[in-house]
Amino acid sequence: MKKLKSLFLLCSVCLLFTQFISGQEKQNFLFTKGDNNISVITMGDISSPHCTVIEYPEFLVLHEIPNIPIEKNKQDSIKVDNDKAKPLITFIDSIYLNKPIKYILNSHHHSHSLSTITSFLENGAKLVTTKDNIKTQNKKGLFGDKTSEYYSESIIQISSDTTLLSETKNPIEVLYLKKSDYNSIPTKIYLFFNFPKHQLLATSCMVYLKDINEKYGYKGIVYNNRLINVKKIIADKNLKVKNILQLYKFTYENGLRKPPIFSISHLENVLEHSWHRRKLSEHFQNMSYEELTTDKDSLLIYHIENDIYHIILNHAVYELIEKKDYQKAVLLAQILLLYEPDRIDYIDTLGEAHYNNGQINMAKHYDEIIKESKSNTEDIGLAMWETNQKDRQKNSN
Repeated sequence: MKKLKSLFLLCSVCLLFTQFISGQEKQNFLFTKGDNNISVITMGDISSPHCTVIEYPEFLVLHEIPNIPIEKNKQDSIKVDNDKAKPLITFIDSIYLNKPIKYILNSHHHSHSLSTITSFLENGAKLVTTKDNIKTQNKKGLFGDKTSEYYSESIIQISSDTTLLSETKNPIEVLYLKKSDYNSIPTKIYLFFNFPKHQLLATSCMVYLKDINEKYGYKGIVYNNRLINVKKIIADKNLKVKNILQLYKFTYENGLRKPPIFSISHLENVLEHSWHRRKLSEHFQNMSYEELTTDKDSLLIYHIENDIYHIILNHAVYELIEKKDYQKAVLLAQILLLYEPDRIDYIDTLGEAHYNNGQINMAKHYDEIIKESKSNTEDIGLAMWETNQKDRQKNSN
């Protein structure tokens, strides 16, 4: 009887531990239901990339499988780990009642787009990607101790515009894009996936839109050349698109979180009324010294409230240094460091601005901070500022 009690206690502890581990894994996945059978699963917190699930009557289609943060302190997001994928498959099965996954649509080879695949292929899914993606993913070890050749029957390699499910009422148009045609795509070859029935274009990380901020309107949104390329692709391919599906962010409707689907009209308004990154940098550079001094706090608040990409300010600082407008460069570098206080490279930016402004003691102060940090400081600090200044003087002569 005593042995039975001990065995029962041991089993109970094992069960609780299993439930705890299982609970931990489930907490890494957040399901957000959308309209028209299009939903997303977030791989971690809500700011991380999404796996989009498109539900068909008899099967599922997944768009991207980004980094799955199951194991703590594991940084290699692309290297295969079957155990890492299985909890996601289990999670999807629990929501869609074991409906099979037919296709996994992969736009490019970066790990925020595809970080694991073998378990899905072994479960019967087909990977839709490109030869260029496969070549890179083989090098990264995506297929573990095997190569893509082992899974060749489960991989559809796209080499031109293609239509999947062309014989059905729900075709998927695969758009084969080349960097030589659209210079802002992230990789040499890139795939968009168009769902004509939904009038939805899946663009992965080529689009990064967000809702407008009531306080700033469209002036709180910054875009880059990728968005311009997306509009051109839609026109070139003569796509009848109403909405864009992106890899990050969410939309919100009546306080409810929705998949990151934004209307084409919103995209066009962003292009017309928002800041291009280069134009916003020029705007900061063109502000007078008096304006920057007076509006320093409000500029910092503007960046924080709108989550403005910090590179824009950093670019503006160095443009001002090139123009020998050193006082303004120092002011913008101070705002930048307040916005990103833990970045050693922005301590370097402020130090270089002070150095060029003739404030050598201030420059030496920031040089000491850089030296005391544990970062790789080979290409930053006082010696590099001196070299950069000499190079600028040579180029100006």
